[in-house]
Formats: sequence, C-alpha cells, structure tokens
Amino acid sequence: MDSDINKAKNKIFANSLVKKAEYFWNKLINIGIDNNTSDFDKKRTRLINGICSWAFIIFFTYVVTYAADEKVRFVFYESVAGVIGYAMPIIINYTKKYNFACHFFTIFNLLFYLEQSVAGGRVIGVEYIFVPCCVTAMLFFKKPLVVFLYFLLNMLFFGLAKFSFSHLRPIFFYSDKAESIYIANHITMFVILFMIIYYYKSENARQEKLLALKNESLTIEKQKSDNLLLNILPFETAEELKQTGTAKSRRFNNVTVMFTDFKGFTNVSERLDPEKLVSEIDRYFSFFDQVTTKYNLEKIKTIGDAYLCAGGLPHENNTHAGDVAMAALEIQEFMQQQKGHNGDELLIELRIGIHTGPVIAGIVGTKKFAYDIWGDTVNIASRMESSGEVGKVNISGTTYQLIKDNFACEYRGKIAAKNKGDVDMYFIESAKNTAALA
Repeated sequence: MDSDINKAKNKIFANSLVKKAEYFWNKLINIGIDNNTSDFDKKRTRLINGICSWAFIIFFTYVVTYAADEKVRFVFYESVAGVIGYAMPIIINYTKKYNFACHFFTIFNLLFYLEQSVAGGRVIGVEYIFVPCCVTAMLFFKKPLVVFLYFLLNMLFFGLAKFSFSHLRPIFFYSDKAESIYIANHITMFVILFMIIYYYKSENARQEKLLALKNESLTIEKQKSDNLLLNILPFETAEELKQTGTAKSRRFNNVTVMFTDFKGFTNVSERLDPEKLVSEIDRYFSFFDQVTTKYNLEKIKTIGDAYLCAGGLPHENNTHAGDVAMAALEIQEFMQQQKGHNGDELLIELRIGIHTGPVIAGIVGTKKFAYDIWGDTVNIASRMESSGEVGKVNISGTTYQLIKDNFACEYRGKIAAKNKGDVDMYFIESAKNTAALA
C-alpha cells in the first residue's frame, strides 16, 4: 500500500517537474515575441532562442569545467566567447530586432566555428557544424539572394576550415581532451539539426491548429451570416445571390397574400413612450412570425404597424389558401386573448385581409436586399384589410372559392374597395374541416 502511494507521489512530482520545465522552456524560446510579432518572425525567433539556449548551456558548462584548469585556459576563453556570443541573439530578439538577431547569429556561427577549427584542428570535428548553420540561414531569411549568399559563405568557411588542417598548425593541442570535445561538437551539430526539424515541425503543427481554429471560427461566422441571410431571404434566393451576386425575379400564378394592420395604433403610440411601443410591436410581430412559420408561410416584410406574408411561395403548393386562413384565425385568437391581459393604454385591435392571385417575387436593388412581392394581388389584399373589421379575417371571393369546403364563412356582399370597384368579400368564421386541412 505504502509502495503504491510512494509511486503515485513520485509520478505527481515527476509530472510537476516536467510541467515546470516545459513552462520555463516556453518562456525562454518566446523571449521577444508578442501579439504584434508576425508568424514568420515567431518561427525564426523561437528557433534562434532555442538553439542559442542550448549552445549557451554547453559553453557555460565548459566555462565552469575549465575555469580552474590552467592547462586548457584557451578553451576557457573560447567558451566565454561562446557564452557571450550565443546570449546576444536572445538579447537582440528581446529588443524585437528579429532580422538583426538572425544576421548576428549566422555570422557569429561562421566566425566562431572557423576560429575553433583553426585553433583546434581536425581532431575536434567542429567544421561539420557549418552544415546545420547553412540550414538555419535558409530558414531565417526570406530573400533568396540573402540565403544564397549565406550558403556561399558557409561553403567558403567550411573550405577554409578544411584548408587550415593541412596548412596551419593548431593553436591548442587537446591531447586527451580531444575525444570528449569531438563528441560534444558532434552532439551539438545533431542537437541543432534536431531543433531545426523539431521547432519547424511544431510550428507547422501550431499553424495547422491555428488554421483549424480560424476555419472553425469562419465556419461558425459563415453559419451565422447564412442564418441571418435566411431570415431576410428565402433559401433558393439566398443561394442564388451568394453564387451569382444577383437573384432573378420569379412569377407565381397562385399565391395567397395576407395583410394585417393595427387599428388605433397612432393613438396608442401617442400615449406610450417609444421603448414601450417598440417592445409591444415586437411582442406581437414575434408571435405572428411563429404562426407564419408554423403554417409554412413566407414573411415578406413589416411596414410600420402593418405585417405582410404570403403562402404558396417560394415553394408552390395547393394548400396555401387554407394555410393562410388558419394562420389568420390563430392570430386573431391571440389578439382577443390580449384584451384581457393589457389595460386600455395598450388596447390594440387588428384587421386582417386576404386575397389570392398571381404575384412577382424577388429582390431589387444592390444594397440592403429585401425579398418582396409585386402585383395587383398585393394591392387587393391590402384593400381586403382596409375594408375589413377589427377582430375579423376579411377575404376576397377568389380566396373564398379555394377554402369554402373547409371554413365557415359569412358573405358580406359586394363592397367597394378603393380603386378596385365592388368586390365580393367574406368573413372567415371558423375552420370546419380540420382533418382535411391537416
């Protein structure tokens, strides 16, 4: 039992150390980076900070190791130069001079490892570090000419290092120290190569993750904009508009149009403050929206306190007249219910008019697109509303012929409609054949 507890504690302690080390390392390699740093600068800054941190640790270890050894004083001085030289790019990155840090790092590598090659000879194998230095130059700079020049410099310095082995006598003879230095230099070369691959692979993964998040965010925003567009336009019209930038108007031969209008709205608006008035209108129209959605009607628009919708578009069907009639009865029933809940101050009554006939539907203009309908059918539906009575659903003779089997209606006779002459009108009393309607 105690053994299991100790193992668990050790595991927690180890995980804590790993997290702290990871946190410290991330802080270190992100020195000089902020929200304004470009993605390219972030990549090369993290890479330089990582390589320089590793090199700093190596040469600082040499400084400590050889500080008290008079026999390897030259190595101590080289290591001090390495500590200072590899700390500088990190300091320069801290000042956000990213390009200068890249140039300093690359040139310092060339000079420092050439000096080590000349000073120590072939036994230390330091000349091979020019290989990863050549790779870093390709990653640090965007301009092909700069990359090419650094490539040539790397090749030149590599050649000078190799040349020095044959024509120059080493300044310092490592003797028994040579093997450890040789191994350390090759480990450094492989670590630099590993860090180049690792950091650019991790940066790619980071960018892919960011891209995925951006794509997800764009998808969400697109969905929001699509939903917003569908609140304004029918689906087919919205799709045509997105794909072509325009949407053609379309003729519908048989559509049922419904107009509603509040009686006494002007008087009520004079008594209410604007916020309360808008709130009340919103409450009523929100219910109308629910009803039109329930009966698959297309809301066209609101004009002040008037509400316009239609059945049979944008998808043609044979039930549009009955659907509109059912919606109208449900809306009037709702308005009757409000009388008991609102005081005289908010007493609003509603007239509804319905007519059936052909319309043209579509959008016009280039700004603030709105789906609308045009034609004499719309005008007659408006006349049905204005010729009706509050609390009633007034329909034309055309609509009556389509719904008479399923609705009880009261014939009003021929009534004069503005600019339309005498028109047969009916009040819908109730639905009498709900099974057939369903």
